[in-house]
Amino acid sequence: MAVLLIIFGVLAVAGGIFGRDFRAADVIALREFRQKSSKWSARLVFFVVGLGLIGVGIKMLVGTD
Repeated sequence: MAVLLIIFGVLAVAGGIFGRDFRAADVIALREFRQKSSKWSARLVFFVVGLGLIGVGIKMLVGTD
């Protein structure tokens, strides 16, 4: 499980770096909004989530509580 968290974290950071067009989505209705998101705010979300996943994965591998 920890390895999967690290892999998905790396993919999220890569998505933040290489992503060009970010759009908001309505998760409940499962449809895309027409308005684009700000690149910097979307990249910030990708970085924070990716680094969080990497951190939790490393913590699980090390085994500290």
